[in-house]
Amino acid sequence: MRLFVASSFEHGFVENLRAIADYARANAERGAVKWVEPENFHITYAFLGDLGQSGAAAAAKGMEAGLDGVKAFRISSGGFGVFPSARRPSVLWVGIAEGAAGLREAAGKLAEGLAGAGLIYENRFEPHVTIGRVKGPLPENFIRRAADFASAKKAVSALSSVDLMESVLTPDGPAYRQVYSKKLL
Repeated sequence: MRLFVASSFEHGFVENLRAIADYARANAERGAVKWVEPENFHITYAFLGDLGQSGAAAAAKGMEAGLDGVKAFRISSGGFGVFPSARRPSVLWVGIAEGAAGLREAAGKLAEGLAGAGLIYENRFEPHVTIGRVKGPLPENFIRRAADFASAKKAVSALSSVDLMESVLTPDGPAYRQVYSKKLL
């Protein structure tokens, strides 16, 4: 099982992300970006990779321990950006404004819990939602135009659970299935 740990959003927040992605799609060259389907929008805390049932059980145990006592909180959408740089963009994302500190704190506690359960992964958490993966050249001023649009589109969502997800790769893109969920207080 290809596993990752993530949180999803309330409907209004997803619709806001969809509007930003639709605007960006309309301003990009056809085929230049592989767009994330709105039902797959999420914040990823940790990509754990290929693990069997015992690895999934260890991840659930680590999530329980690490997130014990963490309370639900609100987040708001932030700006638009790219990884790794504007000169060589490979990922298009929408950032998190309000709640970014809470996400970092939760990610840190989660990392401790997962490490305590014997799971090792690359821990480079940055609060963002991936909306697309760049496959070809983007038009001049694309990033600035998308950033201007995203800055005018704000939404909020409660963040009330952290989920262990399985990613199944299909010809149409990844399909996600929840394996375990840790509800926040």
